Amino acid sequence: MPYTGKRPGLVLASGLALVLAAALAPAGLRGQPVPVWAWCVWGCAFGAALWMFRQAGLVLAEAVRRVAWLLPVVCVFALPAALLAPGGHRALVALALATRALSAAATGAAVAKWLGPSGIVHGTRQLRVPARLTDVLEATLASLTIMLNQVKAMLRAREARRTGFGAWSDLTVRPVETVHGFGRLVASLLLRSLERAEALERARRARGLDP
Repeated sequence: MPYTGKRPGLVLASGLALVLAAALAPAGLRGQPVPVWAWCVWGCAFGAALWMFRQAGLVLAEAVRRVAWLLPVVCVFALPAALLAPGGHRALVALALATRALSAAATGAAVAKWLGPSGIVHGTRQLRVPARLTDVLEATLASLTIMLNQVKAMLRAREARRTGFGAWSDLTVRPVETVHGFGRLVASLLLRSLERAEALERARRARGLDP
């Protein structure tokens, strides 16, 4: 279940501190061995992420699945940096970089899942973030939530029109048609987002706000 406590600011600050600690721990890019304490920090970050996912109402298997979804993105952005490491240590550096990036990303995702959009906004206000930045963050999270709900509705409608099951079930059998289908879905989502933005702008002007 989403966080219902009275101190979302403390949760947000603690989560961000853990993300920074995991992201800034040395991974051996300068030729030095990866310190033991860095692996401990990454392990603690993983444990905290799984705990926060559990607090958010996810079972362990679902939490692990969500972390696994981050792995391809982590590998794409983190592993090429291992080529800068000295020869003979690149495998260990690649493992350390992937672990560091995955632990930081998993912790950030867990904090966002546990707090939810409203908890993040309340947390920033408790941390006395400037009001303008908080308002921009609130509007951004509200728009992202609406877009995600639209994506879920479109995927449900797509599945209801198909005889098979699973959004990616035909990717290995008919990759071209599957990619084209998701391309049409993204195009439709962009059009709906533009329509909603125009509707919000008309409503804003109807209330007498400056353009």
